[in-house]
Amino acid sequence: MGDFTDVQTIGNIAYVAGGATGLMIFDVSDASSPKLLGSSTDCIGCTTAARYVTVVGTTAYVVPIYAYSVPGNVHTALFAIVDVSTPSSPRQLGTYESDVPYNRVFISGNSYVYSRQHDGIHVVDVSTPSSPSLVTKLDSENNWDTYCVAG
Repeated sequence: MGDFTDVQTIGNIAYVAGGATGLMIFDVSDASSPKLLGSSTDCIGCTTAARYVTVVGTTAYVVPIYAYSVPGNVHTALFAIVDVSTPSSPRQLGTYESDVPYNRVFISGNSYVYSRQHDGIHVVDVSTPSSPSLVTKLDSENNWDTYCVAG
């Protein structure tokens, strides 16, 4: 199946970052026999494996281990915004690209908040999933690995 690197369970549905397998969605109502409902390897412009998944409502935010933008193999970090309202056929709504990999990611309202190695914390507006945009960033020379988002 792949290397499971992250999971979020909502009710009887488990959303799994499945490494090279991408996003996988399971019915776990029978814990002894999870049933694969659907999966998606959509990640426009990247060649990597899913590392983190965060689900809010019917939207999954999938972050890769590390990505390379196909044109020119430029190092990028790319997260995919995926509609999971129909678990059997998740579909990509949009992506957001940055030039440094993500350490941690959180969703707060319409904001996607992430830390970037030695480049501080960035806030991305995801209210329009097809075109997420950077709102602001808090610069730092330190490596932001752990933080908490409230509100």
